[in-house]
Amino acid sequence: MERLRTLAHESLRQSTIAPIADSVLDGFTGPTVTELWQAISTKLDNNEALQNLLVAEACLRKQACVAPSELDKRAINSLYNWASELALPLPVFAESSEDSSSKAQEDSRQQSTLAVSVILSLNALLPLEQSDDASNVVIALGSFTSEPDAWNTHDAFTASTALLRDFVEKAEPLSFWMTVESILKNRVRPLFAKSKNPAITESGRKNFHPVPLPRFDLSILDPETKPWKNHDGYITTVFSWIVKQYKPGDSETLEAHFPLLVPPILALIDDDSNSYKRLGCVLLSQFLIPIRACRSDILRRTNLSSVFEDAVRPLFHSLPTITQEDDSIQLLGEAYPAFRSLLQISYRLTPAVAKSQRQNTPAASAKRQKDEETFIAAMTRTLRDHLIPSFHHISSTNTTAPGSHFASFPHSRLSTLLLNQIAVTCAELKIHTTKYLQDIIPLIYSTLSNPFGTAHPPLLLSSLSVTRAVLLNAYPRVWRWRGELLGAICSCWLHILEDEEESKGPYEKKAADLEKLKKELQGSVYLLRYVLEHPLLDDNDQGQLEAKENISKEMQILVDADESLKACLFADVDPGDPSYFGYDS
Repeated sequence: MERLRTLAHESLRQSTIAPIADSVLDGFTGPTVTELWQAISTKLDNNEALQNLLVAEACLRKQACVAPSELDKRAINSLYNWASELALPLPVFAESSEDSSSKAQEDSRQQSTLAVSVILSLNALLPLEQSDDASNVVIALGSFTSEPDAWNTHDAFTASTALLRDFVEKAEPLSFWMTVESILKNRVRPLFAKSKNPAITESGRKNFHPVPLPRFDLSILDPETKPWKNHDGYITTVFSWIVKQYKPGDSETLEAHFPLLVPPILALIDDDSNSYKRLGCVLLSQFLIPIRACRSDILRRTNLSSVFEDAVRPLFHSLPTITQEDDSIQLLGEAYPAFRSLLQISYRLTPAVAKSQRQNTPAASAKRQKDEETFIAAMTRTLRDHLIPSFHHISSTNTTAPGSHFASFPHSRLSTLLLNQIAVTCAELKIHTTKYLQDIIPLIYSTLSNPFGTAHPPLLLSSLSVTRAVLLNAYPRVWRWRGELLGAICSCWLHILEDEEESKGPYEKKAADLEKLKKELQGSVYLLRYVLEHPLLDDNDQGQLEAKENISKEMQILVDADESLKACLFADVDPGDPSYFGYDS
């Protein structure tokens, strides 16, 4: 042992601490596991943690993989607990930490990496699933399952994910879920307990008589109310790993753990940090996957659908200039899909709805109709109160030139995201999209007709996604807006032709993007013409008949005015080629 400690001391004097090399240990016969623990247990001072880890790692590396005795098992279990405690990231990574120097953080990373290496060696002697208390080890390993975390290293991430993967595969299901439940009850819940949410009860259900928080609650500024954020930040990574473990076949376990999972997710969504808000939305989406797969109605039974809706909706206001564009893109890119999935599961995919779809009784029809109306109302509110106003909020109109009303897009990437979400929302609303054509068509026109739109092709492609969504879902009333749609498409086409000469040579990627744009413009014209030439005539709408008769003539007038539009308006489009309609072939 003294030789190992001497070698460990020499390693600690290096600028970068590394395990003792195998070449130095050639011919070395180390102590048994029991002797190792006896030696380490007498020197558990924090100042000697790194040295003890180096000694343990080197000694365990030289251990023969034989069946351990009962005495050795007790020593291995003690080493498991000791290494797991040292592996946990130190509070120096917390936002409120007074000691956040790079030196302190690097020391923590090195200690954690060495501790994970020790756990890896212990697993070779006694598999984790056979240890006495796997929960502490799982918490330690789970802390390193997200590689971008500031406390993580590549070695710790690789070893931790591999060990946990083996643990999940080899552990008995009952034993595994008991370990997960122990972590949720004994480690996760206490850390989130002070983050009170008046909207839910302690049992994880909706609180119908909530006591509102004070308008000016100074306790939110106290770091002690959020230990999961200001002291034990690793617990959010552990919790994220746990949420990902639930599969469609684990519906009973998921419902049993439901009260333990809901409060942390809501606490993350309600946090004042955009990064934690985003993580809350990511976990909500992940949490909903097994619920959707098994068609559980637990959100309805616990009345938590509206609680999650009320928690997510305020995030839609995270827009520039209050929120940085990058933060807004990351947050909204998770918030809108999570919200949409929540509504689908709550009102379209539950067992009650699925069962009622097979019944034709008046009660079943009424239930189905009510759920669909609730879903449409929520999606409509999202489109009307959030997506469209947000798009206009981050856009601006050029008023420097008389009579100029071209919209500009100072946040083009965020505008692209919002347009894509508008397209998806229109697909969900289906025929109800017709009620908002007066808001959506000008939005399409201002984007496609912008003379500088080709500077950011993804923005134009997302606008074409909205165009296709309108054509496919609001086709009975598209004839009223065919002039605006044709005008937008033709303007975009002409701007592309003007820009193509500049996109040669070093701009090959942009040239490819412009070619893709041209193809999708041709596909949009094909859809528009098909919709107008195959109208629904049940209501004898004279406007549809006129559009059917005149669309070819109107398009020819445009070609007569500018011959270059012929390749756009009268292209030979293959309806079986998905690349014309926004899908990669």
